[in-house]
Amino acid sequence: MLASGASFRPLADVVDTNVPLVVKFPNGHPEELVEACEELLEDIIEHERIVVTDEHEEIIEEYFRQLDFSGQGTLGDAFAKWVFDRRWTWDASARPNIDPRGENVYGVLEEDHDDFDPSDRKFVAVAKVSGAPVRQATDTKWLDWGEALRRHGVTVRYVHEASIRDAYRSKFGRDAP
Repeated sequence: MLASGASFRPLADVVDTNVPLVVKFPNGHPEELVEACEELLEDIIEHERIVVTDEHEEIIEEYFRQLDFSGQGTLGDAFAKWVFDRRWTWDASARPNIDPRGENVYGVLEEDHDDFDPSDRKFVAVAKVSGAPVRQATDTKWLDWGEALRRHGVTVRYVHEASIRDAYRSKFGRDAP
């Protein structure tokens, strides 16, 4: 179910910051997860896939609070710089308006803000408006948000699902929904 006016592209993704961060800081992450994150970022760059951000550049700003703007250092840094350099070459549907109404509050999420962690709301809002899936690597909270994400028509693709489910089990002592 796409939001009204959404322009889904099968090779477009909303990439959570934790994906390039796993590549930048691999220590403490399962090798399979690090490799899967590297493969995803390499595939996006090599095939020039669209990375959906937002009109007000909140996702871009988050990338560069944690990654190197020069693009030097790691593939994670290079990915962030690559997105920054190309964001205006993609059409406007790759930078949807998520109707920011204050810090971590977006009109497109209506009254459902409390269903999501404040720092993740921009990714949910962008995925809802664009119809592109969110690529997620390490944030176990997303596994608990299934009902709220479905209500907004948001799909999550875990970069390495076994790793995030193992992390959930370790953190909460039970299997994820």
